Parts: sequence; structure tokens; C-alpha cells
Amino acid sequence: MLNQDSLQQLKQLKREIHDSVERVEGLVRGSQGRFGFVRLEDKRDIFLPPPEMQKVFPGDRVRIAIQTQKDGKLAGEIEKLLDSPLDTFVGRYVTRGKAHFVEPDILFFNRLLFIPPSERKKAQPGDIIECRVKRHPIRDGKSLVEIIDNIGAADQPGIEAALTIKKFNLASEWRDDEMEGLVEDQYAAQRQDLTHIPFVTIDSPESRDLDDALFAECTNSGWRLMVAIADPCALIAPDSPLEKAAMHRNSSVYMPGRVLPMLPEVITQERCSLLPDAIRPAIVCDIETDSQGEISRFEFVQATVRSTAKLNYSEVAAHLRGDQQLEHPALNPLKQVLDTLLSRRREKHLVMDDRPDFRLILNESGKIDHIRKVERNDAHRLVEECMLITNRCAAEYLRDDQALFMAHRGVREDRVANVKSLLTEYASELSELPFTELKAYIELQHKLIGNTAERPLRSIISRMLERAEWSLQAKPHHGLGFSCYTNCTSPLRKSMDYMVQRCLHAKLCEQSLPALASEWVEEQQALLQRNRQASYQTEQMLKCQYMDAHKDEAFAAHIVQVAGGGFTVRLDDIGVEGFVDVRGIEGKLSFDPITLRLYNDEKNFQLDQELTVKIESIDTGRHRMFFKLAD
Repeated sequence: MLNQDSLQQLKQLKREIHDSVERVEGLVRGSQGRFGFVRLEDKRDIFLPPPEMQKVFPGDRVRIAIQTQKDGKLAGEIEKLLDSPLDTFVGRYVTRGKAHFVEPDILFFNRLLFIPPSERKKAQPGDIIECRVKRHPIRDGKSLVEIIDNIGAADQPGIEAALTIKKFNLASEWRDDEMEGLVEDQYAAQRQDLTHIPFVTIDSPESRDLDDALFAECTNSGWRLMVAIADPCALIAPDSPLEKAAMHRNSSVYMPGRVLPMLPEVITQERCSLLPDAIRPAIVCDIETDSQGEISRFEFVQATVRSTAKLNYSEVAAHLRGDQQLEHPALNPLKQVLDTLLSRRREKHLVMDDRPDFRLILNESGKIDHIRKVERNDAHRLVEECMLITNRCAAEYLRDDQALFMAHRGVREDRVANVKSLLTEYASELSELPFTELKAYIELQHKLIGNTAERPLRSIISRMLERAEWSLQAKPHHGLGFSCYTNCTSPLRKSMDYMVQRCLHAKLCEQSLPALASEWVEEQQALLQRNRQASYQTEQMLKCQYMDAHKDEAFAAHIVQVAGGGFTVRLDDIGVEGFVDVRGIEGKLSFDPITLRLYNDEKNFQLDQELTVKIESIDTGRHRMFFKLAD
């Protein structure tokens, strides 16, 4: 037996060992394998071996002890669970022998969770289910969940959208209490009667939520453009339950086969939609320009309008080409508007390259029958130019106010040195341009058009840009090359456009603008990101199912993203994207973060490169596709 002194010395030694170990708090992050990481406040990522990762969920906040492994690398040992936000989630019901599990539909959640017999509620393998965590695995690595809703079978029509609605907690119906706040036109007394102006709408044939209409005519000095924007703000009381519900929805969510509108259909498809021959409230932007497209005058008007026709993109494009004639007096002047505005924007601002759209055409079972490639035509460009100039005018009108503006800061701060190195090596004559400033950035982009350098410089720089974001102050938009910009032309579908319309109304009525806080702006941007992820996931689920029947086909593709582990390709004819893991390519490849390419002495993979690929595997549980080189 140890005497009292020896026991005291042993306790002291244990305390010293304990105190010598670094203990920190952080958030658990999953991976594509069974291991994970803990992200610390100082941005370090501490490795979690599989046995430790088995005790936690991605997103948990934990305290760990940092230990040194036999190989000398640092690893975390879970000491305490501080917070676990995972409560309910959706996933796929699976069986392994006699055991029943759920495979969570959570990114980098790579394990099955056990469902005890009493909690299975007659679910069948493959069903999409909603579950609740009953027991966290922190003690022994074993967890339990219960089924709270069986969403449906995997082959049920519309199951993809139903899963998405549950997963992202999207509002799919309108409750009676959320409809409170629908009122008569609040600005009726201020409206000008513009029902004599022969506006037309140009949209998809199936659209009923028509939120913009156009008119143009030639003048002695150039032309006059009038853009009528649907006016839902007029029919919704500020801060009412209806407006709050719309702001929580944030935007209309477009999923294949289903749309979740931001506003009730009584507004979007009836009382505010600019349907032909219907008298509607609108805000009209009345613009006059010279023959070169320089704006000489603009004003916003609260008005009453009446569209004379609902035209679609195909027939308007055919008219503009001269292939058919439509009897609408505004169309030929609108063609001049398109040519002038597009030419001026190419000269003074920035124009992004045209990219086709890809429409998922569903069959009776709610699955993809085929994918239609839709090339942009002059009708699309016409509507785009009219929306851009209207949004620019709105930004100028509100420039000196605390309103809502769309800002784009150009090259990311942490990528400025990369871009400078890129230009120094491949376009040395441009390396001294101060491209973080708007004017120089526009000059840089113009000079890179048609650049025949060894590397695709414009594409590389485009992957090093900040994301556009909303701001309460007018700021430059580098991506478009405008000194300030906002969005006001989709108030039926987007919360920020709706709120910009509120600002326009307030200023036109000489009232105080809505009091907007930066926290509200951040919240709206987060909700917008949620909605985009929801739409993307629904499409990915359907695409994975569709591509499963094309595993033996070769596809023409091009590279759209490059990283250290591989590159993402987009299929040219159907727009499907997937990842090529370079570990499947013979010969070790090095990654160049300046030129964004993978290469060795024999191979080179870079942005925009054309190649032919085949499907290697499809991860239906994670809605991801992996390709391999066809040769």
C-alpha cells in the first residue's frame, strides 16, 4: 500500500498532467469519412478520430482535451458536451439485417442512427421520415431516435419537394391569421392614370405572377422607356401579420413541379399580377435617354396601368429577329432600347457572358423525363436590360437615404495577392492596375475580354470574387460595373425588392423611409441562402435519380471549379454538375492556387477546359454525383 505522502505525490502528478493538457471549446464538423474535426475560435481544426466522432453530432459544441497521437499529430478527446442543436431532422429509413436505422439527410453526417422497435411506426425501407433525437451518443457512442412523421415512399410523386419542405422548415401553406393585413390600395389618391399606355409583359408562357410590364417609344433625342412594376406594398399594411409572414418566407421557392410563393396567390396571381386587360396598381419608372443610352431624365410614379398583352420569350425573340410580326407598337422601339443599352453597358460597365438555362421536364410520376437546354435570346436580354436600368434608377433615387442597396466589393481581400500574381505572370501590362477600385476593375475586365493568354484569366478571377450582398448604404457593384445598384423589380417574389418598393413609396410620399436594421438585413440574406439551398437540393435529388439511368453514357463537359482534391464539371447539354476525384487519375497532380489548375508533367486540368466524362458513382443519400474521365 502507498503511504499518505505517496498518495499525495500521485495526486499532484495527475493534477500536473491534467493541467498540462490544453482544453478548448469548439464546434464539431463532419467529413466524408468516419472521422471529424472540432473548429476552435482561433480557426484551428482539431482532428477527431472515429471513436471520438462516434460520441457527437456535426454542429455540437464540445469541450475537448488536445492530445498528441503516436504519429505526433494532434487529436481531440471529447470531455464534455456543451450544446447539441440537433433535435429533429429528415432522412431515409434503412435496414441492416434485423436492425433498423435512419440515414440522416445532413451534410457530412456519415453514420446511421438506431430506431428501436417501439418507435418505427410501420415505416418501410426507403421511406423518407422525420425523426427526433431521443438519446445523444455522448456517453457511449450509442444514440436512439424516434420517428415523428413518415413523409412518404421514395418513389412517391413530389417526395423530393416534400422532403425539402420538412428539412428546411419551409412554409407551404397560408394560415388564416397570416392573411391579416390585406387592405385596399393605400396610395390610390396619389396614383396617375397611365392605363392608356400600351404596356406589354414578356415572360414564360406558364407564368401568372407577372411583376413587370414594358413600353417604349422613340423621341427626337433618343427614346423613352417606361417600366411598370407590380405594387404589392399598396395592398399590404406595414408590419402586419401578412407582411411579417412574407418576410419570413423571404422569397418564392421554385422547385421542380412545385412553387412556394412568398406572397399569397390572391396577390401574386390576381390583385397585383399585371395580367392583360386588368387595371392594376404599379410603380412606374419613366426614363428618357439620348441616342447613346445616356439617361437624361427619370422619375418614379405611383400609377394605375393596364397591360395590353401577355407575350412569351419565344414569340418576342422571333419578332425581334424578323421571323414573325407581333402587332404591338412598343416592340420595335424596345428593340432599339435593347441594342442601345447593351452596347453602352458593354462599353461603360460590365456584361456577363450568356449562359443557357436548363429546365427539368417532369413525367407523370414527378421524376425527370428529360432536361431541356434553353439558350438565352434577345427577348431575355431585352427584359434584363430594362430591369437593370430600372434598378439603377431606383438606386440613384435612394442613393442619399438609408435604404437597401446591392453591393459587390469585387476581388476578395484574401485573394488580392493571388490576382496580382496572376496578372504579373500572364498579363504583366495590367499588373499595376488598382483593380480593387471600381473604375480600374472595369478596365481590367474589358482588357481581359478575348485575352489569349495561356490561362483563362477572366474565369480564374471570377472564382476569386466576393459574393454580392445587401447594404443599408449605396456602394459600388463591381460585378455589374455600377457605382450603386439595388433590386426593386421583383416585389412579388423577393422580400428585398418588396422592401425597396416600400422605400420608394415613402420617398414619393415625402414620408420617413422604413427603419431597417443591419440585423434584419443579415437575417434576410440567411433566409435567401436557405431558400436557394432548398431549391438546389430538390433539383439534385431528381438529377441523381435521372442520371442513374445514364451510367454508361459519355458526356461532353467543361471544368467549372478546381480544388486541391479534384475538379467540378458541368455537362454541356443538360447542365448537370459532378466532381472528378483526381485520386482516380494516374500520376500525382499538384494544385496551383494562383491559376486554379491541377497539373503534372503530362496532364493539366484548368477552368473552362473541355473534356469527356462518364458517371463513376452516384451518392443518392447525399445527392452528389461523381464523374471520371471517359478516356
